[in-house]
This record gives sequence, C-alpha cells and structure tokens, in this order.
Amino acid sequence: MAEKSQFSCRLVGLIVAFSTLPSLAEGYAIAWGQMHGMTGKALRDGLDFWAGGFLLRSGQAPMLFDHMAYQSFLQGLYGVKLPYHLWSYPPTYGLLASAFAVLPPWPDVLSWDVFSLVVLGAVLRLAGKGWGFVACVLLAPATLENALEHQNAALMTALLGGGLLLMARRPRLAGLMVGLGTIKPQLGLVLPLYMLRRAPLAVMYAVLAAVGLAVASLAVFGAGVWAGFLHFTSPAMSAVLLTGQPPDFAGGLISVFAVARPFCSVHGALLVQVVVTLACVVAGVVTRSVPVLLILGALASPYLHDYDLVGVALAVALIVEQRGRTGFAPGEPVLLFLVWFGPGLLPWMAQYAHLAPVLLVLLLASAWRRGEIAA
Repeated sequence: MAEKSQFSCRLVGLIVAFSTLPSLAEGYAIAWGQMHGMTGKALRDGLDFWAGGFLLRSGQAPMLFDHMAYQSFLQGLYGVKLPYHLWSYPPTYGLLASAFAVLPPWPDVLSWDVFSLVVLGAVLRLAGKGWGFVACVLLAPATLENALEHQNAALMTALLGGGLLLMARRPRLAGLMVGLGTIKPQLGLVLPLYMLRRAPLAVMYAVLAAVGLAVASLAVFGAGVWAGFLHFTSPAMSAVLLTGQPPDFAGGLISVFAVARPFCSVHGALLVQVVVTLACVVAGVVTRSVPVLLILGALASPYLHDYDLVGVALAVALIVEQRGRTGFAPGEPVLLFLVWFGPGLLPWMAQYAHLAPVLLVLLLASAWRRGEIAA
C-alpha cells in the first residue's frame, strides 16, 4: 500500500509539473516583451493595479473615471501602443491597490502576486491541508495564469475558498474572510443563502467585514470615489458585458453568458445566465460540499475569465484528494486533468474557451457524486 501511495504521489507531481509548461512559455514571452521595451504590454492587468493605486494614493482619483484622461496618463508612461485599459474595481479593492502603490510598477505587481500566493498557501495550511496539497494548488495553471495577469483570483480563492473550508470549525474567521471577498462580489453569488442556512454566525461577521471595508474606503478616499464607481465604472463594466466591446476586455470571458451570446441575442444570453445563476444559488443551499460550492460559484458568475478559475483548481485538488480514498469513476481522471490543464492552454488556444462551462458542468457532476468505486 505504501508503494502504491508513493507511485500516486509521483504521478501527481509529474502531472502538476507537466501542466506548468504552457504558463512557463507564456512567462517567457512576457519577459521577452519586457526586455524589448514593451513594459506597458508586459505588465498586462498589473498596469491597472498599479495605476489605480497610484492615482488613488496621490489624490488624482477623478482620472480613474475619465476614460480619455486615464488612457492619456498610461500612454504618457508607456507610449501609444498600449491595449485598452480601464479601472474596473470598487473602491474597496482600491484600498489594496493603493497600499502596494508606494512601489514602482514592476515591484508593485510582483509584490502583489507574492502576497496573494502567500495568503492562499497560509489559508490552506490553516484549513489543515498538507504542503503537497498547497504546492499543487499554487502551481495550478489557473494560479500561474492569475499571477501572469497580476490578477486577484488567488486572493479571492483564499478568502472565499478558505472561508468555506473553515466555515464549520471557525465560523467567525470564515465569515470575516467571505466579507472581505466582497472586493469582487460576482464570485460569491452562491454564498449568502448557503451561509444563512449552514452558518448564521458567519453571516454576521461577513456583513461586519463588508461594511467595515466599505466604510474604510469611504474614509480614505471620500464619497467622490464611490460616486465615480457607481456612475462610471459599474456602467462601463456592464457595457463591456452586454456589447462585447472593447475586445481586449470582453474577448477573454468564459462565462455561460459569454458562451451563449454568439448563439442568441444579448437578452437571450442574459436569460440563460440568470437561469443558470439561480439554479446555482439554489443548488448551493442544499449542498455541504466545498468543491461543489466552488464550481457553482464559477458557473453563477456572468463575468468570468480564465484566471478566475483558481477556485475551480482548488475544487479539483479537493476532489482528487477525496477520490484517493474512494476511487475514481471511469473517465473521471481525464475530466479532472482537462479542467486542471485548461486554464494554461486558453491563452494559446482561445478558440476553445466556449468549452469551459461544459467542463465545469461535467466537473460539477463529478464533485456531486458520492460513494466508493470498486477497485
């Protein structure tokens, strides 16, 4: 038995190592761009993280809500050949961005990446996961893609996924974590009703954390930043979703809405997404499974990118951990590998993005399966 377990660990290690190859190639391409003077492009979404934090910190917040002024600011730094950029976050997220903006752009975003990964690893360890499990999640293609984009899904997975893992044993801490996750609320749509039924105490702490975060941002940045978010940022992001423009923003969406939109009208795609979201919320109320909730959270969000799949990678790792004890159903290892490997391939093979919701539905069926499988 020990020999079989050792073989399984080596196999998992080989799969994890192999799965990093597309992201390593993407990292090389980014480094090449940086060395050849394309710093603005190489920073990718990290440019918005730094610029937003810098402008908030230096008292120039109105520039975030003026499209032409914001583009001119970025072009003045890195030239006119930049992709389209837009500050797309609530003021609560601005607290984080401004905290890191004391650094120049590259140290800023790299420090942010390291911070997010450390928090994710620490939360998983707090939840009782071993170092091997933590290493697998931190090296998942979705996690690497998140770091290459300098995005926030690793931190969101620490807050929401970690909150779910800790909900039963430490409801107060779990509630605080979920409340802090309101910096990106679209990834937590399935959690409120689930928490009301399973952990009412956590709900109170989640509300306290969310309100405290909003009040802190109001105190630091003033009411004008919230007004700009409500009157400019939020409508602009809704327009991206509904119109598909600009392609730099809308082209990377892999949500149910984004997949349905080419086959029906915008209203039809919205209806499909609403039905799926409501079904996910209801399903979240009746389950106790953390992997199921993480997958439902991804399917419920209309605004989902490949780098937002860090929570799904955590779900896959939890399913594999469980199946190591109960056995895999026929075809299940292949499905788990495709979901795990997919986020690293999507930047290279964007034409297959429409398969993401299909794989998530199949993964949901796998996560919901109970019982042991005969050897």
